[in-house]
Amino acid sequence: MAIVVLAIIVIVLSVHKTKPPHIVFILAEDLGWNDVGWNNPNVKTPVLNRLAAEGVVFNWTYVQPMCTPTRAALMTGYYPFTIGMQHQTIWNLQKSGLPLELKLLPEKLQEVGYITHNIGKWHLGHCSWDYTPTMRGFDSHYGPLTGGITHYGKMSTEKCGLSTTNLGYDFRDDTGVVQDTETYATIMYVERAIKIISEHYPSYPLYLQISLDIPGTVLEVPPEFEAKYSHIPDERTRKYYGILSLMDEVVGNITNALNLAGISKDTLLVFMGDNGAMSNEAGSNWPLRGSVGTLFEGAVRVPAFVNGELIKQKGYVNNGLIHIVDWHSTLLSLAGIKPERSIDGINMWETISNNKRSPRTELVYNIDNDNISSSAAIRIDDYKLITGNTDMLYPCRLASNSDGWYTFENESFDAFRSQTPNESLPLPRDFTYLFNIRDDPEERNNTAELYPEIVDRLRARLDVHRKRLEEPIDSTLDPAGDPSNYGGVWTPGWC
Repeated sequence: MAIVVLAIIVIVLSVHKTKPPHIVFILAEDLGWNDVGWNNPNVKTPVLNRLAAEGVVFNWTYVQPMCTPTRAALMTGYYPFTIGMQHQTIWNLQKSGLPLELKLLPEKLQEVGYITHNIGKWHLGHCSWDYTPTMRGFDSHYGPLTGGITHYGKMSTEKCGLSTTNLGYDFRDDTGVVQDTETYATIMYVERAIKIISEHYPSYPLYLQISLDIPGTVLEVPPEFEAKYSHIPDERTRKYYGILSLMDEVVGNITNALNLAGISKDTLLVFMGDNGAMSNEAGSNWPLRGSVGTLFEGAVRVPAFVNGELIKQKGYVNNGLIHIVDWHSTLLSLAGIKPERSIDGINMWETISNNKRSPRTELVYNIDNDNISSSAAIRIDDYKLITGNTDMLYPCRLASNSDGWYTFENESFDAFRSQTPNESLPLPRDFTYLFNIRDDPEERNNTAELYPEIVDRLRARLDVHRKRLEEPIDSTLDPAGDPSNYGGVWTPGWC
């Protein structure tokens, strides 16, 4: 009997020899390539610069062109086109969400003992409570359910797809409505994050996902942060840089909380943009091409870094190819969970921690067989092919308003079209672009006519992936969800 007990103790100790790490995963809203200090010295982000320099900076990290698909990829480990999440984003009145049959990252982490929290926007469906965070693996949720809010008033900021004049209030604490407050939303997020970290029982692993509402496109900023750039005459640039400095302070406050709680050495901190900037209005993807919602690099190649004592090789720039789906597999592996073989994500821990060569040589930007505005893009090694319409937001926006190179010096403009019933819209162009992304990361030289054999090879590979294409989720807009039906608040329960 004593031998049996001893054997059990040995097994238990061996199982718990490597304790799962705490994970803090920060997604910054619409963060452009040129919006961080290590890519733009005019931006004052000393905390982010230090954390990046002490960790690993990723030079070729990819996400999806828009918010919802990026979050769907992180939550599931699947390319969005394989699970019906490839078409645009989830609009406020859309009566669908991330398919309920999919088990999400926080649900898997809960099964091995993680305490899971979501702070910030959800944007994966809210017409039914079943789609919302606390029904899908998060122990708590604090923030909006829709795609974005104003920083002070917490009103929905959707510009395309909204068929109501009442934008609606949107801020939740779990399922309850947070009473209207004029406190800046980002400040509320960081206060909640500090509370969660300080009260967390460290014997249980923590997964804290923070979707910041900044930098975004809403140019509201506390005056003390705008004052840091009083020497800049352009109001847009001054306010936006102030927002970036606020973002820097927020991340610093979160890391300070980890230190005070005594868990920083056991925590992996991941920071990245959820997609590129809406560069015609707010941030800058310079020198990369395109705005959020396109298939160009400016929408999908984002600033990213990791920091933490778990990383074995630090203080360098990693040039391996990494996609957002890979973080799903990597985080599961760190938690001691074997990822499903069917998912698209690859465990990148050896690439991240030891600077080993990335096993990823191919990524699919998106495939969307929309009958009016179809598009697809793929990268294999150094070559990237784009076919169809480059702008995923058609007909709200035309490619001519989103396919350029924009920086802070450019005059801002509203790229979205005002739509009238039965308006005759120009059909989107059917483009074919081929770029050598390593040699031409700014996508200025279309070589499709020069190398038709490479175009054909990448098209053939896209056709292979197209066999896994699922029909997009229901994009019908239902006026039953109008917040005027719920006291002016976006509320689930109408689908």
